[in-house]
Amino acid sequence: MKAQQQPHYTQYMYNMQVINPAYVGARADLTIALLGRSQWVGVDGAPKTNTFSLNGRAFDGVGFGFSVITDKIGLAKSTDVNIDVSYTVVLSQYDRLSFGLKGGMSFYSNNLADGITPDQEVYSSISGSYPNIGMGAYYYNQRFYAGLSIPYMLNTPKFRVDYDNNKVELSDHMSYFATAGMLFELTNKIKFKPSTMVKYTSDLPLSVDINANFLYNEMIEMGLSYRYHDSMSGMFAVILNKKFRIGYTYDHTLTDLGGTNLSSHEIMLVLDLDFKSKGRWLQHTSCYF
Repeated sequence: MKAQQQPHYTQYMYNMQVINPAYVGARADLTIALLGRSQWVGVDGAPKTNTFSLNGRAFDGVGFGFSVITDKIGLAKSTDVNIDVSYTVVLSQYDRLSFGLKGGMSFYSNNLADGITPDQEVYSSISGSYPNIGMGAYYYNQRFYAGLSIPYMLNTPKFRVDYDNNKVELSDHMSYFATAGMLFELTNKIKFKPSTMVKYTSDLPLSVDINANFLYNEMIEMGLSYRYHDSMSGMFAVILNKKFRIGYTYDHTLTDLGGTNLSSHEIMLVLDLDFKSKGRWLQHTSCYF
């Protein structure tokens, strides 16, 4: 079988910390983000994901971050707790390159006792924990960004039905994320922000996102997103005082699973706080990326 193992998001471009540790510190002196996602509403056991993250700038060139991700899929529940650290290199007046490391623990519980099998077999529910490491790189300036990351590098036992072979080892099916985005000023009040994300996992179909967002008067953002052979999404956000973002997305499934007009919903809150710190960081004046 081929299935989604890690949570995915539609508004990832405003919370890339969860997929790329090199992103921490790049956005603001302190960024706090909350995200809630309900996928395939109406399907029993469909994924539900909640994310809390914060990141900021510890001192010259060093960023830090902390995140908690809770995910429920069917009988499986998991909570990932991660710490991210980045270091930024100055390439020129407006160009930065950062490298990041992610480390943490994942805690899971599988309620297998409630599962139904063709042969009416009964499994015992299991729970446990396992470590996680990840890494990434992130290049950015005021008009462009590009990133490459592997957020989960170790094998996960959370989908097993027993406790056997739960050794700590590198995964044979790592997910590789490549992201990029640009900013174009169409008029004094309208900015165009195309972006993309490509996710590659061996033995799984390639996942490609194409996003087209428009920002009006630094306050209203609207756009469309297409995930290849998967879904279409509409995005809307309000930005208050260039610091606080309230975003919502509606996803419509295009696969065979969408025969009953299944949809997904995602709400995101982001708060950027700037303390006028100096150093290696670019001083952004708005929630562009």
